[in-house]
Amino acid sequence: MYPQIKDIPPNKLLTSLHRHDLLPAIVFVPTRRRCDEAATEVSLDRSQPTDDARTALRKEMFDTYAAENPEVVGHKHTKALISSGVASHHAGHIPAWKLLVEKMMSDGLLRAIFATSTVAAGVDFPARTVVIGNADTRGNDGWRSLTASELQQMTGRAGRRGRDKVGFVVLVPGQFQDPRKIAELLRSKPDALQSKFRATYTSLLNLLDAFSSFEQVREITEKSFAFREFRKRGNRRDDESLSDLGERIWAPFERRAHVLDELGYIDINAETVTDDGKWLADLRVDRPLLIGEALRQGVFDELSVAEFAGMIAALAADPERSYGELRISRKLDNAISALEATIVRVSNIEWKNRVEINEDLNFSAAAAAERWAAGMEWNDLVARTRAEEGDLVRLLSRTGEALRQIADLKHHVSPVADTAFQVMVREPIR
Repeated sequence: MYPQIKDIPPNKLLTSLHRHDLLPAIVFVPTRRRCDEAATEVSLDRSQPTDDARTALRKEMFDTYAAENPEVVGHKHTKALISSGVASHHAGHIPAWKLLVEKMMSDGLLRAIFATSTVAAGVDFPARTVVIGNADTRGNDGWRSLTASELQQMTGRAGRRGRDKVGFVVLVPGQFQDPRKIAELLRSKPDALQSKFRATYTSLLNLLDAFSSFEQVREITEKSFAFREFRKRGNRRDDESLSDLGERIWAPFERRAHVLDELGYIDINAETVTDDGKWLADLRVDRPLLIGEALRQGVFDELSVAEFAGMIAALAADPERSYGELRISRKLDNAISALEATIVRVSNIEWKNRVEINEDLNFSAAAAAERWAAGMEWNDLVARTRAEEGDLVRLLSRTGEALRQIADLKHHVSPVADTAFQVMVREPIR
């Protein structure tokens, strides 16, 4: 067991990396908050080396970029970015800020960025050095060990093509560092691929409409990577027959087919998609069945633009994420009560057919989206919700996309859906 020691302060870390000609660097930090703190700490250290020419280039790039992306003006880390050449990069920042940081890093104008491990898989701007201070990372479910694939993605950022003959990976000591675990992960094979293929109402409707036969739809599911993956695991466990495996892959589709049949979106005996099923198949959003039923029941009919946006956000948001303590309007509260009646009816049918039920609504997301659609300024929304800007952008973008999908439906046209979409995607939402 390695003795626990204190983490190296980020300013001292960069000083050491500079001394050994190991900059620019990507310093992987396990939490968003620590990324922001580290960038700020470095910018406040007056002993850090300065380069007036590069500072001027960063200022010029920032001004040019801000002219087209005004949402980055006034960002709390602007001074650290321009004056110190360091930046924080994680999902809590707005997309325009992250793109600016990536451009500066790619152009060789930054000394270091402090980033969470998710940046390794999402962007491509290698550095001379990658710094890893933790053998663990923090996800939605709390702390866990890094996987082999995550570590390989992180270390793969080391070395700039055409600039460095080699890249460097530095393991820095810290209270949560474990060199033995890192060494084991580096020697490990990449993590096995996991299929994201899932039985959904939309996929079933589209497949059945295209092939007009449950047998053909089943054949398609058995050609999926999920089936091949399942078959390999089954052979290792107990040599399950291919027919048994096929049944287990097909069963979730079959259960959803009975739900759709009971609600009139398909005719299970005729193996056809009804007219209602055809327009529902075009609704490629989260929880399409609930939105489709709400449209058919007229739940959205009397809502204003802001109330409609709030209702869709309640359905589209991750149930467990908080967007502050703003309250929804009384009219939206009454409308959500009507929606909950639809949820109960649909959930009872799903429960009867052994389909996983998702009844959760996100009221804090509904309140944030309702205020935004009603015209609240971005800075006020951020302050009132106390949510990170990147999280708000994802919520409102996701809600806007759902509204666009509804606006594009040929049936059950909502007169406010397109207007709601337009107000939702104003700056800085894109």
